[in-house]
Amino acid sequence: MKEIIYPRKLTASERTILFSILPDVKTGYKNYRSLIDRFYLIGEGRLGNGNLILSEPDKHPDSLTSSAPVFALGNIFTADRDYYVVIHSIDEGAIEIQIDPYPLKDEIVITKVVSYSDWAPGMKSPENNSRVHQYLIKEEKYLLAVCPLSKKIWLHEYSTGVNHIIPKSNFVNELMQIQKVTEDKSLINPSNFFENINKFSDDEIKLSFLLYNKYLKRFDLGDTPEKFLADKAKRKRNFKLFGRGLN
Repeated sequence: MKEIIYPRKLTASERTILFSILPDVKTGYKNYRSLIDRFYLIGEGRLGNGNLILSEPDKHPDSLTSSAPVFALGNIFTADRDYYVVIHSIDEGAIEIQIDPYPLKDEIVITKVVSYSDWAPGMKSPENNSRVHQYLIKEEKYLLAVCPLSKKIWLHEYSTGVNHIIPKSNFVNELMQIQKVTEDKSLINPSNFFENINKFSDDEIKLSFLLYNKYLKRFDLGDTPEKFLADKAKRKRNFKLFGRGLN
C-alpha cells in the first residue's frame, strides 16, 4: 500500500464527496466549502481509517480532544460503491471528517446524495420521505425539526440554511426531566420519544430544546427556559382574564 504523507491537500474524489453534502446554494455550507479548500489534511483522527483531520498545514491532530458537534452528514451513492460521510463543526481551527468506506477511488461518479443539508422547512425527510414535525424556536431565526421514522433531530438556521444535527440523548434527557420521568429507564430511551412524539406538546418540546441549549450554549436563541416559562404563565393568565370577560 502506498504510504500516505501528511499534510496534503484533498484528492479530487475526497473533495467531491465532501462537497456533495455542502450545497453551495446555502451560505452556511458555501462558507464551509471555502474553509475546506483552504485547509490541508494533517492526519488521522482517533477512529483511524477514514477519520481525518483538516486544518492549517503546520498543525497536528489532537488525539485527546473529543469530536465537535456534527455539521453535515449524508449517504453518497456512486456507480460502484456507497459512502457514509460526516463533517464535524470547526473546533480549535480544525475540522474532523469521516468517510466510510475509505480510501476512495481516484475517480468517483456520484449518482445520488441523501443529505440533511438539503432540507428546508416544509419538506419531508430526505432520508425516507416521511413526515417531519416542526417547532418554531425563534421567529425567522431557528426551527426545530424532528423526524420520527429516521430518528433524527436537527435545528434549521434561516439566515445560513444550515441544518444543525442535534444529539438525541441530550435532548430527550431534558424532555424526560420535564415529564418527571426518572425511574422507568425504558421511557428515557430516545426511541420511545420518536415512537410517542404526538404525546408531547409543542411547549414541552420547545422548552426541552431551550434547556438543552442552556447548558451546551451552542446557539444564540435570544430566549431562556426561564423567560419561556414566564411568558407561558403570562399567556395563561391573560387567557383566564379574557375568559371571564365572556361570562
